[in-house]
Amino acid sequence: MKYFHRMNAGVIVIGIFIFCWGLVWLGNDMGWWDFSFPFWPVIVILTGIMILLYELKKTVSEE
Repeated sequence: MKYFHRMNAGVIVIGIFIFCWGLVWLGNDMGWWDFSFPFWPVIVILTGIMILLYELKKTVSEE
């Protein structure tokens, strides 16, 4: 259980994002649904900002 306490939140967010992205992509290719979201780069940008802010907060709190 200690392993999960040491995990970086950014790594968890990236993992969840990649999993969801892959699931949507697979569903579109398999014809399960027709999901079209032309603004997906916005999600990538927001994820990156969230990770950067978390790391910045962590760095500031360590000083």
